[in-house]
Amino acid sequence: MKKEKRGKMKPITKILLGLIVIAILVGGFFVWKNFIKPMSNKPKVVDSIKNGDIDYVVSDTDTKLFKDTFNELKKILNAKEVDREKYAETITKLFVIDFFTLSNKTSKNDVGGVQFVYSSKQANFIEAARDTLYKQVHSVVTDDKDNSSLPTVTKVTIDSIDEISPYSMFEGFGFAEDQVGYMVNISWEYKNNDDFQSNATIIVVPDGEKLSIGRMQEAM
Repeated sequence: MKKEKRGKMKPITKILLGLIVIAILVGGFFVWKNFIKPMSNKPKVVDSIKNGDIDYVVSDTDTKLFKDTFNELKKILNAKEVDREKYAETITKLFVIDFFTLSNKTSKNDVGGVQFVYSSKQANFIEAARDTLYKQVHSVVTDDKDNSSLPTVTKVTIDSIDEISPYSMFEGFGFAEDQVGYMVNISWEYKNNDDFQSNATIIVVPDGEKLSIGRMQEAM
């Protein structure tokens, strides 16, 4: 009786091992693309302003214009007496720069300017942005597409600013009669696209200890 030769792999064993190797490779690619790669693409905070209700940050993916304007905001908020009108102007600039610059966004969920929006309205703002302007942003993680051809705000100009009464403008919203807000008319320019909105009237209102964007509409 002949003995079976040891060490020779049966065909069915080879097939099973091959399937296991393929499963490991596919699983590894899935983990890399959906967990490791997104974490590596997540913007890193490089600067911040934190004081009570005030909590603003700058990421490494933000544009030079945003970073320079953020430095202006730091000077305003670090002064012994904060110039509220300059504060309103500067967060309006930062909001516009971040929200209307799409070229540095990683997906339609990476909505810019949210940190400057009135606290209780941020969720609605994000949802509206996803369904409109941010539909054009490709997911850098899942689509592997470049957003560099999308608009980049390169210049912002405050055309006018006037004090308003949030109590009168937002009736029933909980503002006190003596609180002061601002109506800011702002215009801006793009690096690589002239077909997008380029001006707005933005209402800035008290939001706890800070000022926030309460409403935005295209300028008349």
